[in-house]
Amino acid sequence: MNRKFISYTKSVTYFDFIAKQWFKYGSIIILLVFGLVQLGIYNLLNTVILLLLVIYLDYFGIKNIPQSINITSQKVKRNIFELIQNIELKKPIGFFVLTRSNPEERNNRLWYLFLLSTLGVVAFYSRYIFYQFDMFSLSGSWISDLESIIDFDSQQWFTNGVVPIGELAMINFYGKFVSISPEAALQSAGILEAVLISVLLFWVINTISHSKIIAPLVAALFFSVSYTIMPVNITYILQHQSLFLAISFALPAMVIYLKPGFMHSNNINSFINYILAFTAIGLIDIFTLIVLIFPFLIIGLLTSSFKHKIQNLVAISAYIIALAILFAVYGIACNHFGDDFKLFIHSGLMSVSAYTYFSHLIVSYEQLMIYYQYLSYGSIICCLLLLFFKNEKWNAALCFLLYFNFLVFLSEINHNWIDNDLVKLSLGIFIPVVLGISIALIIRITYFFYTKTEVIKPAFAVFLIAGVLYSAFHYQEKEFRKLHKTDNVPRDLINVYEKITLSFYPYSYAVVNDYTTQPISINKHFFIHYTDFTANYLKRDSVYFKNKKNKKFLKKNPEYVLPNSVLVFIYKKADDKSNRIIVNCEITPLILSKLEVLKKRGRKVSVFYESSLIKVFEIENVPGQSKTDDLIF
Repeated sequence: MNRKFISYTKSVTYFDFIAKQWFKYGSIIILLVFGLVQLGIYNLLNTVILLLLVIYLDYFGIKNIPQSINITSQKVKRNIFELIQNIELKKPIGFFVLTRSNPEERNNRLWYLFLLSTLGVVAFYSRYIFYQFDMFSLSGSWISDLESIIDFDSQQWFTNGVVPIGELAMINFYGKFVSISPEAALQSAGILEAVLISVLLFWVINTISHSKIIAPLVAALFFSVSYTIMPVNITYILQHQSLFLAISFALPAMVIYLKPGFMHSNNINSFINYILAFTAIGLIDIFTLIVLIFPFLIIGLLTSSFKHKIQNLVAISAYIIALAILFAVYGIACNHFGDDFKLFIHSGLMSVSAYTYFSHLIVSYEQLMIYYQYLSYGSIICCLLLLFFKNEKWNAALCFLLYFNFLVFLSEINHNWIDNDLVKLSLGIFIPVVLGISIALIIRITYFFYTKTEVIKPAFAVFLIAGVLYSAFHYQEKEFRKLHKTDNVPRDLINVYEKITLSFYPYSYAVVNDYTTQPISINKHFFIHYTDFTANYLKRDSVYFKNKKNKKFLKKNPEYVLPNSVLVFIYKKADDKSNRIIVNCEITPLILSKLEVLKKRGRKVSVFYESSLIKVFEIENVPGQSKTDDLIF
């Protein structure tokens, strides 16, 4: 739509568009959610309206707002006139669908669209296959995160102490925006972060090197499918990481810092964009803002081109202002909740949920880092030679290479203010950058041969994708077989709750389940624990139906009022491998006997859902008054 109706004159790839819009509007979404929660008016409609207003202001500019209606009217009239003219000229249907560009440029964009789709599918599926080994779903950490995500709907940001939870705010917005439940949004957030990082890695190498396809493709695929030669914890690979989301904003900021011309904006607009991005990163992850970004700004200032020094200083000034804003926000919050500010900073630089256990690596972590460092040393030498003897612009690549070695050095420092696990986790993103730069340098050195293969470049890229995927499966299969499959109960349970949420009207029903799952019921429906159901439900049922028409009695005794429907969960098999759901299957016969009594009383009891692990019965106390379809149709 942007290419067809707005920016049809600009030559921008899909990757450029995603990186630019994510850097700008992704940051704004985080800040909007934060501001609206503080005002107590956060919901999807308010957020989208304000976001559209920001886009409107950004598109026209504040100075052109008074003329915006006239400008829009003229564009609409011109487009209508062109449409009528083209209809009269009997243009083919393809003319109205395709964008305004020459065939060569259009084919180039379609090629990038194919690469974008391929990287997205590979990154998604390469994470999805690990669901059978997932230990995160319905764990204590998962439940805690879900409660925090739901708390945003109650206009609460700092609920479990003053901690950066911008990532959970984004997950809440994402769930609302695509209309899925909070638990489904939380479940898929880790995969979507991996997809986003993969796309951004392609864009980073594409932007800072002379290789536009091959090297970026290698970097993105390496991040997505290389598990035995990367510092990645496979067991918790599906866990969402605030570090990853923060780095997804940091990567565009880093590249724009080294190549300011990408945003096509003046120093004032760049200054504002940097403040927004750095503030958003600080709301997501303090570690990324202080430990990762600040050293990069210093290294980038030393290695960037002389003509970019002023823009670099603008970015550093924006960083300092964003830091001051965040310290003021967190300082006020700490004072309000009685938390120690120094302790908050220290806890923000550490992570309890992040730990590194690399049993799957084909060599030791230390040996692996030595190999990558040797690769970076060779690349640094090549960059310096090309800079001084060929006068080619490899400053940005040199900055990333030096920065990688800084992170490796930082990961070896034992200090109580530096979380080595988080540093190693971040290396999992910057190692593909080093590899991509190295491939780009090899292509540059063999340029005399490579220019003769331009015709077969697309075919070679397809071959490269197939080769990388085959190698990833063939050479890592042995390590994958060592992983232990987890119980499917958590995944099945989340699927059931998603189906229930889509089928039933809120607060018209209750769910009978174990206490472990109670947070899933917040802001959706009533919750009844197994103990309460087996001990009291039959009495409540008897009293309710005897006095169903006696409104005065029910008003005086609300404890006997039953929901229109009651959904009873029966677990056919306990989750005895991970203890995420403590279910005593011995209680199942007792629950079934209560259901039989209800049937004999004339209550309609039917099976709502059944799988090999879970069976859900629906007790209809008021038929046709709970499911959304029944209420509408």
